[in-house]
Amino acid sequence: MSVLPAVEVYVMSKPEPIVDLSDDERKLLIDGLTALRRERGQAWNLACDAADTNGKHRPSLRRFGIDDIRRLARRIGGRATHTHWLEE
Repeated sequence: MSVLPAVEVYVMSKPEPIVDLSDDERKLLIDGLTALRRERGQAWNLACDAADTNGKHRPSLRRFGIDDIRRLARRIGGRATHTHWLEE
């Protein structure tokens, strides 16, 4: 009889919006996240091209932190002003 290892399950609550930011701070953060999202997206595209060329599985977006970038942008209010990349 085999014994399976114990698995811990973490339930993440919905993160609260980040408040107390000035408009300039919010714009700076959104601009930085937009640039980071663009760079990570390009890196993911290159990794997918390499995987396709070599007959391998494409990497997960999770490895490139794209979902984390989207989540953080939403927390600082990026959704209303930067929907173009948050909704890709």
